Amino acid sequence: MSTITHALLAIVLTLFVAAQARSFVFVMRCRRAEPNGRRRRTDVLWTSIPLLIVLALAARSWVAAFDLERAASAAVSAPAPEPGAPPR
Repeated sequence: MSTITHALLAIVLTLFVAAQARSFVFVMRCRRAEPNGRRRRTDVLWTSIPLLIVLALAARSWVAAFDLERAASAAVSAPAPEPGAPPR
């Protein structure tokens, strides 16, 4: 995939993360407003699991769009300068 495709995918997934986060906040507010007898744990699961999945996909797309893995590996595998050589 090209860089522009990864960047567009990352932007779209980031917007989905924002929408999922808003729905998660809405569910948590509704849980706080309900009486104790009506709270269900599945409400939190049904909103947090998709949020985590989309967040992971968006993070991978941002890494692919900006090629962060190659930059990190290049920084680690750079040769050490010779002793006494002037810095670049």
